[in-house]
Amino acid sequence: MDCEEEKLKSKYFSKKLRKLRLEHGFVIEEVALLLGVSGNTIRNYETNNGKPSIDRLIKLANVFNVSLDYFFTE
Repeated sequence: MDCEEEKLKSKYFSKKLRKLRLEHGFVIEEVALLLGVSGNTIRNYETNNGKPSIDRLIKLANVFNVSLDYFFTE
């Protein structure tokens, strides 16, 4: 995967995480609590300033009842 493709997929993740969070009526701190991380960590994910570990990505998928690939496709 080239750098541009990786950036694009990371951008999808950020946008989709925020969309899911809002659709489910969660505030950042609620998602952070469910994942066992700080609110700043979730903010970083949503603003494309951080990437979750695979374990956290799996937790996010479970919280929102989506597949892992949901986060990285259009």
